[in-house]
Amino acid sequence: MSDYWSGSITFTGLNTGTDWDEIIEAQMAVEEYRYNSMTEKETAYEEQLAAVEDLETQMTTLYQTLQDYDSVSDFLTKSGSSSDETSLTVSVDNEAEAGTHNVVINQLAQNDIWSSDDGYASTDTSITDTDQTFSLTYGDETYTIDVPAGTTLEEFVDLINNADGNSDDVRASVINEGDAYHLQIRGMDLGADNTVTINDTGFDAMGADAFTNTQKAQNAQIKVDGFPAADDEWIERDTNSIDDVIDGVTLQLKTTTGDEGTTVTVELDTDAMVEAVETVVESINTILQLLMDLQDQGTVSESVSTATASDSDDDDDDDDDSAASVLASNYGIDLVQNSLKNILATKGLGFSYYDADADTGDLFTSLSTIGISTDADEDSETFGLLVIDYDELEEAIDEDPEAVASLLSSDSTGSTDSSDFSFDSSISGTTVAGDYEVSYTIENGEITSAYINGNAASISGWTITGASGEDEAGLALTVDNTADGAYTGTVYLKQGKIGQLVDTLEDMTSTEGTLQIMEDSYQEILDQLAESISKEEERLDLVESRLRTRYSNLETLLTSYDSLSTTIDSLLASLDD
Repeated sequence: MSDYWSGSITFTGLNTGTDWDEIIEAQMAVEEYRYNSMTEKETAYEEQLAAVEDLETQMTTLYQTLQDYDSVSDFLTKSGSSSDETSLTVSVDNEAEAGTHNVVINQLAQNDIWSSDDGYASTDTSITDTDQTFSLTYGDETYTIDVPAGTTLEEFVDLINNADGNSDDVRASVINEGDAYHLQIRGMDLGADNTVTINDTGFDAMGADAFTNTQKAQNAQIKVDGFPAADDEWIERDTNSIDDVIDGVTLQLKTTTGDEGTTVTVELDTDAMVEAVETVVESINTILQLLMDLQDQGTVSESVSTATASDSDDDDDDDDDSAASVLASNYGIDLVQNSLKNILATKGLGFSYYDADADTGDLFTSLSTIGISTDADEDSETFGLLVIDYDELEEAIDEDPEAVASLLSSDSTGSTDSSDFSFDSSISGTTVAGDYEVSYTIENGEITSAYINGNAASISGWTITGASGEDEAGLALTVDNTADGAYTGTVYLKQGKIGQLVDTLEDMTSTEGTLQIMEDSYQEILDQLAESISKEEERLDLVESRLRTRYSNLETLLTSYDSLSTTIDSLLASLDD
């Protein structure tokens, strides 16, 4: 049976005994070679398009993961502890600096609380026989409440809590001391400024003289590392959760301390830093493995998506005969793979090799210098993937954790090798990271000419700025040595490996990126094939229709011949009689 032949209408030679369908099918099979070729191409291109779309999805996932680690602080995870957690607990973020601090707590922040002096037999006891007015002030807001005659203690609580404009600023409640019920009114905010004042309205049972200030509003008072120095001076806050005294550290005050205070310790969490590196490496390896699978010439990894590899045409169990990837030897995939490999294997942009004698340059300049390398052993299960030498990584972290984090996630960090001029600023997304040769001349107390990477730079006072339209656009330098003379040097604008990967992934997955170009190309081919297939189907339909008409007419003709033959035979037989 041919691939396209419809077989929707069948007929056989009832009179002649000829199977015309079989004849038509055989002829259609010859006619369909172009159609079959086009549909095979269509299937192949659909698989290739699906493979590229799958790759783009995986690369977008990697892009999103790497964005969570695109700053140095994302790797410098800190942990905090307190020597006395009954007095003080600590939480820290990655902006905190490692070190110790002494914290003395003189008092905790409190809210203002007033309790009625007189008690009532029950919450249903009436507090007034006549209509009254109750008034209190909290901060800058005064609440005035009408109290009808016969209002019970419990009803009075509700009147206060539901007063117009009272959005949980002030809360009333009932306290049972055992023999009597007392009204308690409390401000809901901590701090010395958040006081409750009960105003005199002539309602003696609930007037100012009927209450005692059982807890006074006050600020928390602390000293950090002996500051402020004077005995009667304190750092004050209207909260017991203080996060703006020590950078990156939140102090949760619990109780007061003695003069000796409590020791707060902030240190680098090296285990968390290693885990962050592992997360990044594993995410990158997902793409590296997928790219290798897509480039596979004969054996496809089990980890690859079914959309990225064609199935074998036979049931041969020999692994050596497994089908090659649908994108094997694809130039676009080669480009993506080589771009990522280049980033992972080379020196970081703007990093300079360390000179131990001069103690200049960067301690770590490539992933291999911190124990991350590509496995080159073809017999290894991790061949072609990034592997971590944990001894080297932990040694690098111990030696200089900031330098490790900088290699991974430095973002537009600038420096120079000259004491005559210094890095001022750059424009994110405009200034390209890398090394820039600088030369300028000072005559008669002013800069007369300046060049960055051989391109004339703009001059404004003692500031030199890179030319617009060049890689150095937005790079600003400050001249520190203003003596006449000719000066040269190098500026280093660093970008960590993760930043390089993020930029590359963003370019490749953009609407004008490599993958989108590939997808558009495959879709254009598929659209053209679909049009050609449609036209070919119309042609085949016409061919089949003509064949059926032709053989139907032939059947009619043969039937008439057969009928004529029968008539002649009958006539001849009658003559013999």
